[in-house]
Amino acid sequence: MAVLELTNITKKFGDFTAVKNMNLTVADGEMVALLGGSGCGKTTTLRMIAGFTEPYAGEVKIDGRVMNKIPPYKRNVSIFFQNYALFPHMTVFENVAFGLKLQKLPKDEIRSRVEKILTMVKLTGLDKRYPRELSGGQQQRVALARALVTRPSILLLDEPLSNLDAKLRVEMQVEIKRIQKETGLTTIIVTHDQEEAVSLADRVIVMNEGEILQVGGPKEVFDYPATPFIADFMGFSTFLHGTVEEKGADGGRIVCSGVSLAVEPAELKTLEKGDACIAAIRAENMEVAEGFGQNVVGGHIRSLTYKGQRTRLEVEGCFAEDIYPAIHDYEKTGEDGQILIRLPKEKIRVYKA
Repeated sequence: MAVLELTNITKKFGDFTAVKNMNLTVADGEMVALLGGSGCGKTTTLRMIAGFTEPYAGEVKIDGRVMNKIPPYKRNVSIFFQNYALFPHMTVFENVAFGLKLQKLPKDEIRSRVEKILTMVKLTGLDKRYPRELSGGQQQRVALARALVTRPSILLLDEPLSNLDAKLRVEMQVEIKRIQKETGLTTIIVTHDQEEAVSLADRVIVMNEGEILQVGGPKEVFDYPATPFIADFMGFSTFLHGTVEEKGADGGRIVCSGVSLAVEPAELKTLEKGDACIAAIRAENMEVAEGFGQNVVGGHIRSLTYKGQRTRLEVEGCFAEDIYPAIHDYEKTGEDGQILIRLPKEKIRVYKA
């Protein structure tokens, strides 16, 4: 069952079109990520769902009901703001109970629901504290509890982890996913972080300039981006320009700067022999090779950056373009920075140029 339906949604600000003819359906209990850079239209879309912004054209439906003229407080939607928006003069309990009091629920029910949700977000015993007495992670949990306690049809998360440090961000990804699965709540998260999107969502919607570019499961969007633009946004580091050399049922080859590379047959399904193409590969999918073989190229290390679990290399001389491997447990070997790098054919994505 569709909880949310957006039909030909458009939003204009003067001559600028922020969202263009967007269509999206979100199922009951699904968690969807709107992913894109600044100004791509994802937050504007969220605000139209919440009712803070009215569409220029198109229709917003929640639970089968058209919401275009319905104010935010009547939409049964909760929104989690990236700055948490907690009331500083209220305790944790009072912050979480605020929406229930507006609904004029009995005091016993309010207390029961607040206590239950505080347990779920692991804030038991902190109900009498004020926001200033909490850590950033605890404040975030209070804001999440406040959004959940009213039992909305849809939970909207606006860059929920942007204010947290790296370690806490990972911890909260786990917690948000756990809580969303426990509650079965239909959730839409807005983020510019591709790792956050694929970690949390059941489906990822990649946006740019107000339009949807790709919709798919996390693994599909992460490993098989539909265009070079999406590949770049999803963290592919190396892009090589070339042409299709061979195409067959068992595989194919492309030539980049005179180097022949084997690729999977599926990568050439929309291409023909002689077509100009762009090959893309992630940094972490390239490997150090001990000798020449299929898709192995030699080059010279221009720069080396230690990244903890991996070392990021900038390698020149393999192709006209530099390549950027990220090697696990790499230690510099060989003479004068020379290195052999393998580009596994199953990890290469190929696009029409």
